[in-house]
Amino acid sequence: MSGLVKKLVTRSLSVAGKWQHQQLRRLNIHEYQGAELMGKYGVNVPKGVAVSSLDDVKNAIEQVFPNETELVVKSQILAGGRGLGTFRVSSGGVHIVTGDTFR
Repeated sequence: MSGLVKKLVTRSLSVAGKWQHQQLRRLNIHEYQGAELMGKYGVNVPKGVAVSSLDDVKNAIEQVFPNETELVVKSQILAGGRGLGTFRVSSGGVHIVTGDTFR
C-alpha cells in the first residue's frame, strides 16, 4: 500500500486533461513586509510600523501615531502555523492597547 501512495505522491497530477505539477512555496515574509509590498503597488493597507524594542515602540507612537487612543500590537514570527508568536508577559500574539498603557 505504501508503494502505491508513494507513486501517487511523486507523480504529476492530471486535472482536466492537463498535467499539473505541485507548486512549491519558497517565499516566507512577515505580515508587515507583505503590507509594505502591497502598499507600494496601490493596495490599501492599515498604517503600521515594525518595531523590535521598547524604545522603538515609544518612538513609533510619538512619530507615527501621536493622536491615537487605541493601538493593535502584533507579534510576528516565521512559523508553520497560527498562534505560535506570543508575548512573554501574556498569552496570544495580538493585543489591543489603550490610553496610557502605551504612553
